[in-house]
Amino acid sequence: MAGRGMSRMRAWAARARGFFGRQGRDGQFEDELQEHLNLLKERFVAQGMSSPDATAAARRQFGNTTLLCEDRRELRTLVSLEDLGRDFHYAVRALGKSRGFAMVAMVTLALGIGASTAIFSVIDNIMLSPFPYKNPGEMVFLRVVDTQSDSHGRQGYTAPEYLELAEQNHVFSATTAAAEDLVLYKHGEGTDQFYGAHVTPGTFEFFGMPAMLGRVLQPADYEPGAPPVFVMRYKTWVTRFDGDPSILGKTMVLNETPRTLVGIMPPRFGWYEADVLIPEKPMRGAKSSFAGIMVNWFFLGRLKPGVTKEQAEADATVILQGLARVNPQAYPQHFTVKAKKLGDTVVGQFEATLLTALAAVALLLLIGCGNVANLMLARATARAKEFALRSVLGAGRARLVRLQLVESLVLALGGAAIGVLIAWGGLKGLVAALPQNVIPAESVIELNAPVLAFTLGVAVLTALIFGLAPALQAARRDLNDPLRDSGKGVSGGFQTGRLRDAVVVVEVAMSLVLLIGAGLFMRSFVALRATPLGLRADHVYQVQLLLPRSRYEKAAQMRSFFEPLLARLKAVPGVVEASESSSIPPYGGVESRVEIAGKTHAEDWHALIQHVSEGYFRVLRIELKLGRGFTETEVNDARKVAVVNETFVQKYFPHQENPMGQRVRLSMLQSMGDPVAEPWFEIVGVVGDVTNLGLQAPTEPEVWFPYTVTGSGAQVLMVRTKHDPALIANELRRAVWSTDSGVALDHPSTLEDRINARVFAGPRFSFLVMTIFGCVGLVLVTIGVYSVLAYATARKTHEIGIRMALGAERRDVLEMVVRGGLGLVFAGIGVGLAVSLVLGRVITAQLNGVPAHDPATLAGTVLVVIATGAMACWIPARRAARLDPNVALRYE
Repeated sequence: MAGRGMSRMRAWAARARGFFGRQGRDGQFEDELQEHLNLLKERFVAQGMSSPDATAAARRQFGNTTLLCEDRRELRTLVSLEDLGRDFHYAVRALGKSRGFAMVAMVTLALGIGASTAIFSVIDNIMLSPFPYKNPGEMVFLRVVDTQSDSHGRQGYTAPEYLELAEQNHVFSATTAAAEDLVLYKHGEGTDQFYGAHVTPGTFEFFGMPAMLGRVLQPADYEPGAPPVFVMRYKTWVTRFDGDPSILGKTMVLNETPRTLVGIMPPRFGWYEADVLIPEKPMRGAKSSFAGIMVNWFFLGRLKPGVTKEQAEADATVILQGLARVNPQAYPQHFTVKAKKLGDTVVGQFEATLLTALAAVALLLLIGCGNVANLMLARATARAKEFALRSVLGAGRARLVRLQLVESLVLALGGAAIGVLIAWGGLKGLVAALPQNVIPAESVIELNAPVLAFTLGVAVLTALIFGLAPALQAARRDLNDPLRDSGKGVSGGFQTGRLRDAVVVVEVAMSLVLLIGAGLFMRSFVALRATPLGLRADHVYQVQLLLPRSRYEKAAQMRSFFEPLLARLKAVPGVVEASESSSIPPYGGVESRVEIAGKTHAEDWHALIQHVSEGYFRVLRIELKLGRGFTETEVNDARKVAVVNETFVQKYFPHQENPMGQRVRLSMLQSMGDPVAEPWFEIVGVVGDVTNLGLQAPTEPEVWFPYTVTGSGAQVLMVRTKHDPALIANELRRAVWSTDSGVALDHPSTLEDRINARVFAGPRFSFLVMTIFGCVGLVLVTIGVYSVLAYATARKTHEIGIRMALGAERRDVLEMVVRGGLGLVFAGIGVGLAVSLVLGRVITAQLNGVPAHDPATLAGTVLVVIATGAMACWIPARRAARLDPNVALRYE
């Protein structure tokens, strides 16, 4: 065994030496061959032959010198750049003579490569490398998880918790934290809103990114008594201030505090998606709050070299368990700490959608490869004599395979070049179709170096996929087959035909899988759109109002603002009704424990609660089932009355009890910023169910009460109009700022647009992408079936002539061709159905109201594939049936 291993090593070494010294050794070998020929010639001349006869006799006796040179070259395991250059030159020249074939093949590949490049660009920039920060893979955040609950746990910490984690840990080389704050920016015309983040000392050093203009926050900015400063995000600087560099150093009033802008960050800095970053130093001794709102710090740590997530989890668990012994009510009875990479915050549930899209483009690419493979097989059959002649002249098997693979690579690279243009053109549309909350603030979706490297890799892989079978077919050693196949009535060889048919079957199967996926997503999207909301969102304009906390803490203060504002809006021409609310459909309010007077129960009862004004149910056209809504007097007097939904009645009054006049207690109102001492409310009305947990979750019990009872919670303004609700935007802004110029308007839009963006964007993206890929795949399969049948029919022209001469009718010829083509289609359908039944479970979680094995979808897609397959079969069959037997019999 050792001797055999040594001989193999010597052989590899010899081949390597032959490669690196190729030119000199090739010359020596050719000189040696010539020397042997000269010696033979001299011997024949000495025997009395003439010089020309002696030369010919020497060549006959010595053998094929070209074949010897080719056999010697095959001993080299490596191919020189010079040889590859010659092969590329030949491939380009050969394809140049078949421009139609080359263009069809390249465009076919470009569709698959372009789609895969675009999808991978999204995945790379969103999932694989979304962050521009220094070593983002080392960054982890911590989450406290109840080991006896299915909840995701909490990832917000108080100031003492953050300081303990930052100072007592043994696993982090650096830490930082951020706390969200809605910042009101007061300017000359009124007030706008920024998404703000209070950040701890060392934040910018943690991320390793300096300011683009000015400077970042420094340690002195965090000290008590330091001049108030802040840093701005690049996107905010461009969109809100037109990229004006003169604003650097100016003072802006943020949350009623004048602050100086000291720096503007680079374009890809988007930590916490904050428009402005404000220095904040957490302190143990003081309660952390911004204008009375308790602060939750989002902790982020950088792992030390060699430290794992599991070690960080164990270390943080020990620290927080020590705090739990001091303050047990702040923690679950049994908990642990889980560490997640910063990248785990990206995409979330949309990851499955992106991976499904990537799988879809992989199928599309394989369908394109199948088409080109069939074209290459047909081309290899037509060039059988050429390859046979090359073999006779000394070309070895490896040489023929390499020629075909290089030709395939040229086609793939051409397809990749066109595909990059397709991806570049389609990427903007793809990004526009993505849900707004999916793309991280730091991500820039573009055709960067990793994406182009991926495209090149895909091009090489596709060249191997569609080029290997034709290359091996062309390199066969049996030289009699091309002679037999060139006879009349022969269709290019039995094995070659079987291979082409197999490729068509696989193409049809993959196309069916794509179409079934597209059909399921379409049915799911339609079902989602048809889900009853329980309200009418048309002609409604909505905006969230951000009120200065220092002036709007109590219910009476809220009433002093909303009462004149609603009166102003109702007086605007075209306005039907206006209302205040604490949430935006299709999501309800906050959850509260509820009690009903006179009813006992072992488990806790819960309901979602919302505060609204008297016009709320009229604005949204919510159907009144029993009793009445709120009156203006009840709202203005802050009476404790309530309206409940049908689910509330069905769950808590199950025996057809009359809920009217019953009293319900809302415990949550006692813990709000403006608490309600006795939160007992009398039920005065019942309305139809309104979607309150999104469209894919069942409706929860819900209670509405007058907004004047408490001043806490979010404030939403909704206006119903007679005409296009978007036209009311300027009037609404003027009405708000006329009432109080210190109030900011956040995300004003029509209610329909808001619901579309928050609920339908994800399913719409899946539906659009799968539908486009499915349709393209179906077109490619149609072309594939047509091209194979057209080629096979053309090769059988002489056979068809014989059949017709022996009495076959045109109908028989038509039936023969169509039956052969549909046989491939039905075989592909069988395979595709089996595969889709297996893969259906993968996308079940992404569907809404439609099973993964939906019979209607399966039947519909099968009929579509059969119809298009029949059309692809009909055209070559019709052409074959119209053949003149006399012409067909003379066909070679």
